[in-house]
Amino acid sequence: MNKTWIARAGLALGAGIALAAGIAAPAQAADVSAQLTDPGGRLIAEIIHHDADDVFTVHDWYRDGHGVRGSLYLVEDGERVLLESVYNGLGSGEFTTFEWNVLSGQQYVMEVCSVDGANDPEANDCVFEEITE
Repeated sequence: MNKTWIARAGLALGAGIALAAGIAAPAQAADVSAQLTDPGGRLIAEIIHHDADDVFTVHDWYRDGHGVRGSLYLVEDGERVLLESVYNGLGSGEFTTFEWNVLSGQQYVMEVCSVDGANDPEANDCVFEEITE
């Protein structure tokens, strides 16, 4: 056999394997956040989806006497279905977390709200952000 032909076949095989591995590897989306700010632009609360490990952090950034609630919804047929909701009443600069396996091909909405306690049914202000995998 010709050594040049063997070398070319090896390169082609290696390129094919690399291409297949690239296609088969799951895509990692960037971290996504929803940030609630006051009228002056000061950050009050935030929910962040950390894509690498599907962890959500709910931050209370402002000492205003309010807690914050972070929620995750699945969007099905245009309707939001609540998957998880956590309250953070730990104080300014603190955060709580929850995990949710965000699946490819699904549409989700995460939301963060300023609330007056863990059982407050009416949020003061809210913001949301859509996420997909």
